[in-house]
Amino acid sequence: MSNQVIRPKDRTEWLKYRESGIGSSEVATIVGLNPWETPYQLWRRKKGLDPAKQENFAMKAGHYLEDAVAQFFKDETGCEIIKRSAIDWMIINTEKPYMRVSPDRTYWLNGLPHNAHNKGILECKTTQMSIDPENLPKHWFCQVQYQLGVAELQEASLAWLCSGREFGYKNLTFVPDFFKWLCEEVDRFWIDYIQGDKEPDPQNAKDILLKFNKHTGGKVIETTDEIFQAYSDLKDVKQQLAELSDRKTELEEKIKLGFGDAEALSYGGDTIATWKSPKPSEKFDDKAFKADHPDLFKEYAKTVQGARRFLLK
Repeated sequence: MSNQVIRPKDRTEWLKYRESGIGSSEVATIVGLNPWETPYQLWRRKKGLDPAKQENFAMKAGHYLEDAVAQFFKDETGCEIIKRSAIDWMIINTEKPYMRVSPDRTYWLNGLPHNAHNKGILECKTTQMSIDPENLPKHWFCQVQYQLGVAELQEASLAWLCSGREFGYKNLTFVPDFFKWLCEEVDRFWIDYIQGDKEPDPQNAKDILLKFNKHTGGKVIETTDEIFQAYSDLKDVKQQLAELSDRKTELEEKIKLGFGDAEALSYGGDTIATWKSPKPSEKFDDKAFKADHPDLFKEYAKTVQGARRFLLK
């Protein structure tokens, strides 16, 4: 393999480059290891059926805090961060240009001459999760291995800042067999699904709603044994939940009998429950408004498509 480095003129151009291939943050989705997105959802975005992800506050904060995480990493390891890597840039595989990565930072490996081969990739994360260095999130691991393979480097580090209070990092080495598998899956996804317009199979209910947000009236499908078993199991679970709900209500009623007009109950000096009235609040009476001002109500009313409703029979 070989690659080339692209340095877009601005972030907008960099985002355009990202749209034209598979980036490292998308690889875990393709292989089913991203807990937040399915291959079908990624396919829809890549095909333009759904808009690109909009940068939210957490994403923006993570981008801004890359400098802080990189500085913590430098302080902890003594590794020199390569200043030119602290920009929006991209490494593209020249044989398969849809394989493209944008490492957060690169750094010089300690004790080695500064050249193109003696660099490491630094992936910076900010998270609310507690991270176990010996059990890293699988989508993080996929991201770094893909970056190493496309960049043709051997060493990387994952560094994270947890809730702004705890810093950690983990050194990783390139795993060729794992990268080979990632390449095969990326090739299949790009060639079959993106270029070939084949739809990935839905993986969850959100996928179904994206594809079919409304039902087809009168249509009935004879289902499989597997789904019928899920139906039977769900009916059992719902029955158990109903029984537990009844028991919960019974116990709550018994406890509330002990309050009178008190706001709290204590036992052995410790507060065990409270029962307080909320502060009064104002609520718009849309029914009264409609009765008093029907024309004005009609002017501002709009028809919206409700969500598909799931019921067991």
